[in-house]
Amino acid sequence: MTHSGPAGTEPEIVEDKPEDVAPPPAEGLAALVFTGIALILLVLAPVETQPQPADRGWYLAPVNWPVISLLLAAISGAVLSWQFFAEYGATTDKALFRRQAFSAFDGLGRALEYSFWFCLYLIGISYLGFALATLAFMQLVIWRAGLRGPKWVLTAALMTVAIVVIFRLGIGLWFPLAPIFKLLPAWVGNTFGSVL
Repeated sequence: MTHSGPAGTEPEIVEDKPEDVAPPPAEGLAALVFTGIALILLVLAPVETQPQPADRGWYLAPVNWPVISLLLAAISGAVLSWQFFAEYGATTDKALFRRQAFSAFDGLGRALEYSFWFCLYLIGISYLGFALATLAFMQLVIWRAGLRGPKWVLTAALMTVAIVVIFRLGIGLWFPLAPIFKLLPAWVGNTFGSVL
């Protein structure tokens, strides 16, 4: 516990909460998974990057920095993965070790759900347009987060307007007319298509 407050006043007692610390088996399993991903990306990097420009030095090849970063991640991940397997072999309670290891992915379900909604949002941009897809995505995200009052609906709508203004006017990012406007009368697409 810590005590805080101005001198001469009754101190306010504040409980110190220990930080969430992942158990070593969870760290090891996460390292194993990320090492596997790094190795897959290392194999794909030469195929998925542009070739080196002929008139530039080798260090400017687009594949170099991703390969260096992935190689460092794979090496450090391999060390942690080796420790993970060594600890698993040395432990007597294998069931407890596995439970602790899989606790590394306890919060993954919510993250995967939001990633799924974001992928749908990216697809929705090509059908609904930037503004309408952003409005739908923002409303869905606040609803899934449990923020269901009118204040939050209005806040999400205002954030959508701000994002559209920043992207359209600030950055100058424009998308072609969304297919949904072809289903509406021509004046709707001509009037609102460039903004939405």
